[in-house]
Amino acid sequence: MRMMTIMVVLAIAAAISGCAQDVTESDEYQSLEAELADVQARYDEAVAEAQEVANAEPANVSVSARRERSLAVMTEITAILDDPASFGTENEIADLLGTHATDGAVMDDDVFGAVNYRDAFYYTLFGGAVDAQITVYDMWLSDDGTQGGFLWMWSGTNSAGNPFELAGISLTEFAEDGRVSYELVTYPYSDEYVRQAVRGEGTPTPSTS
Repeated sequence: MRMMTIMVVLAIAAAISGCAQDVTESDEYQSLEAELADVQARYDEAVAEAQEVANAEPANVSVSARRERSLAVMTEITAILDDPASFGTENEIADLLGTHATDGAVMDDDVFGAVNYRDAFYYTLFGGAVDAQITVYDMWLSDDGTQGGFLWMWSGTNSAGNPFELAGISLTEFAEDGRVSYELVTYPYSDEYVRQAVRGEGTPTPSTS
């Protein structure tokens, strides 16, 4: 509508200016010229506002899309951990979990240290005579999809053949494509308690306590 008004005003102004050379001095012409300037100013303002919205929209879409990608990765990791046997052999399971992390991503365990993300899952579930599982109880994700976390229980038979259960939290950072770029694993126990749980006497469990 504003563009049509501008075109009409321009047409009238052109017609008047074509009739006589001194018509530009008339009150009618001056009024039309003022109206044109006002309409043009309002049109420019509307264009600027629309451009501002257009420039902001991709950023909003990007944030939303990034969160969706990160959430999809978290959901897939949880699905694999819920039923790992459905995803193949021990190495195939670890490889699949590794595809959800960036190259060079590490799982940084505050007791056992930082290890390549794929290998960390292999050692956690199968390595060193460990026969374990991870049960995810809850997960959360930031609004922009850059950070999240898991609340889980790590349980099974440790490397000494003893049963163990350890609750823990993973604090996770996600890359632009949603894959894990870094994960910190932490426990509500002393370091020695965790070491004994995984490599020694194990821990009291519902079946042994």
